[in-house]
Amino acid sequence: MNKKNILALMYDFYNLHMLKAQNDDIDYYINQIKKYNAKNVLIIGAGTGRVAIPLSKYTNITALDFDEERLNLLRKKEKNIEVVCVNFFDYEDQKKYDLIIVPYSTLQFDNNKEKLNIFFNKLNEIMKKNTLVIFDVSESFNTKNDRNKDFLFKDYCSEVEDEVEVYYTAKKFKDYIEFYIEYKLCTKNVSVIEHEKYYYYDRKLLFNVIETNNFEILKIDDGYGKDDFKHKHLYHCRKK
Repeated sequence: MNKKNILALMYDFYNLHMLKAQNDDIDYYINQIKKYNAKNVLIIGAGTGRVAIPLSKYTNITALDFDEERLNLLRKKEKNIEVVCVNFFDYEDQKKYDLIIVPYSTLQFDNNKEKLNIFFNKLNEIMKKNTLVIFDVSESFNTKNDRNKDFLFKDYCSEVEDEVEVYYTAKKFKDYIEFYIEYKLCTKNVSVIEHEKYYYYDRKLLFNVIETNNFEILKIDDGYGKDDFKHKHLYHCRKK
């Protein structure tokens, strides 16, 4: 098992312990699939299938991500999903979708203004006139503080057959925050580090990018229907 394989397994391990309440977004997306009668849905940033797998019980799902190891885990969990391993900026497909979902702050992942414009330009290429895109952005990154390798938790992970200690480091910059999550496999004496960079939520910038790329905002839902998630903003957009 190489370090990329371990990191993919740790992705689920971390989500299980730290993002339990985040799964409230799944019922929200299921309701949108029903509301818009979406028959073909693309999920951008599908990872190991946290969102894609439960949604596949209700419609046809295409799961897109650039991480092959994470997608391999998705394939093992659920066979009834079309999996595409590519950076979305390089995605080329003639298939047209009724609904495109960009879950859990994927839009903020390493996307500055220039990349956001490229992202929406690519959306334009693959969307039909009436295709709806829903993206989930978060204000929580704006208020997080620097943290210097804090210990989060320790637990047994059956997939790697070892106790795993998890450490978290955060460093704030002007426009973004960087996270370093270290997983230490205690018995095997192996450590792997996940590095992620998220840009802060900037409503004015996002509105400008949406307008510039000829999209219209149909509505913005704050949270998934629960007060605990008011920092999450669900944009519903279509091409003008």
